Amino acid sequence: MKKYKHIGLLALTAVVLNLSLAGCDGTSPNRPESAQASAKVSLGGTVVFRESGDGFYGILADNGKQYEPANLDARFRSDGMRISFTGMLDTATLGEHHWGNPIELANVIATR
Repeated sequence: MKKYKHIGLLALTAVVLNLSLAGCDGTSPNRPESAQASAKVSLGGTVVFRESGDGFYGILADNGKQYEPANLDARFRSDGMRISFTGMLDTATLGEHHWGNPIELANVIATR
């Protein structure tokens, strides 16, 4: 009888452990990766030029976060330009320059 009690306890422990590890952080296999890794943002900020590597333009947002736009139009590539922008933020990775989160811009407006 004691032998069966240990097997039952082991089985119960395995089930509890499996449930506690499966999806606690919202990354369960049933949830698509794209839903986990992106968020829509609408903010104001300042375009900044960084001289890392070949140089790149980033956005220092008013919320203090740094974004690396994949598609910043040439007319907005001016260090110090104030903009309002919307886009889809990749919350799972850093940008290629490791400066901020990648963002795919949907709309950009110069504000000053």
